[in-house]
Amino acid sequence: MTDRNNVSRRRFLQATGGTAAAVAIAGCTGGNNEGEGNGTGDGTQETTTTSGNESTTTEGGDSGGDSGGNSNMLQLANSTMTTLDPVAATDTASGRVIQQIFNSLMNYPNGETSVENQLAESYETSNDNKTYTFTLREGVTFHNGDELTAQDFVYSFERLAGSPNSKRSYFILDSLGVTHETEDDGEGGQTYSAGTLGVEAVDDMTIEMTLEKAFHSTLEMLAYTSFAAIPQGAVGETPADEMGSGGNPTQAYNEFATSAPVGTGPYEFSTWEQGTEAEVTAYSDYYGEVKNGGVHWQIIEDSQALYNYGQNKNSDIVSIPSSQYDPSKISIENEDDSGRKFGTYGPMRNGTTANYFSTPLLLTYYVGFNMEKVEKPVRQAFAYVMNQQTMVEQVFKGRGAPAYHLTPPPVYPNGNYKQHAEESYPYGYNQSQVDQARQVMEEAGYGPDNMYEVQWTQYDSTTWEEMAKILRDQLQAAHIKMNIEKAPFSTLLQRGGNGNLEAYTLGWIADWPEADNFLQLINPPQTDTSQADAISYLNWSSDNGDAAQQATDAWETVSNNLAPTDSAAQARNEAYVQMEEANWEDVGFLNVYHGIGERFWYDWLDIEPYGGMGGSRQMYNNATVGDRQ
Repeated sequence: MTDRNNVSRRRFLQATGGTAAAVAIAGCTGGNNEGEGNGTGDGTQETTTTSGNESTTTEGGDSGGDSGGNSNMLQLANSTMTTLDPVAATDTASGRVIQQIFNSLMNYPNGETSVENQLAESYETSNDNKTYTFTLREGVTFHNGDELTAQDFVYSFERLAGSPNSKRSYFILDSLGVTHETEDDGEGGQTYSAGTLGVEAVDDMTIEMTLEKAFHSTLEMLAYTSFAAIPQGAVGETPADEMGSGGNPTQAYNEFATSAPVGTGPYEFSTWEQGTEAEVTAYSDYYGEVKNGGVHWQIIEDSQALYNYGQNKNSDIVSIPSSQYDPSKISIENEDDSGRKFGTYGPMRNGTTANYFSTPLLLTYYVGFNMEKVEKPVRQAFAYVMNQQTMVEQVFKGRGAPAYHLTPPPVYPNGNYKQHAEESYPYGYNQSQVDQARQVMEEAGYGPDNMYEVQWTQYDSTTWEEMAKILRDQLQAAHIKMNIEKAPFSTLLQRGGNGNLEAYTLGWIADWPEADNFLQLINPPQTDTSQADAISYLNWSSDNGDAAQQATDAWETVSNNLAPTDSAAQARNEAYVQMEEANWEDVGFLNVYHGIGERFWYDWLDIEPYGGMGGSRQMYNNATVGDRQ
């Protein structure tokens, strides 16, 4: 990361406890208003959050009823959007709309954790798993009528890597590792050299992509809308043409990003009024099926207003903020093999019982520590007093699962999450151990007349503040004085990047469904905030953690075994566990809970459930709307 204010590289989740806000950088969201009633944050695909609502993720509510009189149009809600450009979006709100307009080579169907072909008809890989050859689906047209060709993907990928507007260049250059050359950036560093990307149009319908080294999640990365196809030359002949002489985006770019996006998705752009509404309509020449007339999102930031819209039946999907949420109203009728639960919720305030669905998400909320500023015994004392199960049940109203690993259960090595935690977690599984916290502090020389003082910084969230107060009271008995402060989310991230936090709350949503996407956050060399590309704020080194070298060595094993082979996967899995245990030892992250996604909807809406990658990855073309009551 070259810009400490550019949180698109970090994907930290703003942990509001009521949901992920409206954004998800590839990793970071907060209190999201998609209307999916997600108790912990619906993570979704892009990331940074600035809203701060104590709400569940939510797709609900349009104050005006049917948009344009079209009763066949889904009525949802969204938070404040920033762009319609797939390579520039770092927030969940924008990502939801982009998901409907643009298609990529691959796709997470309904936000599930396995991918399928989308614009790719088929693909082949080389024996060394470094070269991928994709054959495109025939008969696909952009919303402007142009036929999709391989040259469009070459152009789109070059934009992702080299556009001055791209916030996701690291996806293709670093995470995926497509071959490319670099050049001096004039400031002592290196930057991408335009036109050197290892992506070639073999013919009009065939693309060849070459990686620096094999990567196990190549297809999963290509499912991101950052890799979506746009027409060749749509915003300039080359990415450099997107900027004018004054260093500002050109008019052509601004139009594409705000009022004239062109993709190949099931919906074409209709309107976007900043802070008010957005709308897409069914694309008549879409290669697949579109079962409704479009989607209208009302932009609603206030969680209570969003709840009221849903209760007034102006939205097809209802948001239930934590302040209104009553777990006793949930009735579960069945559960599938992936842990998704189906049933009803109600009666609600308006007397109606809604359909209910929940699913585990690839999402972890945690308390992080700047290990240079907070001594190890203090970090361990936090871990001893924390009872994750109690916090989930009492503070977050059961809208999550207790977290003992950074890696969420669906992608934990060998499905061994619970057994490893029950047998090996050193600070008390589902219990608070205040006596042990006091003992570790007294052994470090602290006592009633020599209290250790620590600063807790969080985003403005009543649920997280409630948890902080519980911890504060418990830590008092362990000779720790914890001061609580709240800061705007952007300020929290900036201070973290500058190394100016002590204890703080954040979270992470998956970029790709594998443990290494989470555990990269605790690779000690990448946590040094004195470096511009720090991926987290731990400052973990052997100077402040006995297990730092264990984590560093384990990550090196992961990095040397990235191929999509069984032997490489086995080596990675062993290293993943070593990293989790190293984090237990030194307590860089104190994991609190894993998010679940929830959805509450009326009977007139027929919509498929989503999976662990989150509701914002779901396309709505198969949803149908009946007579609203």
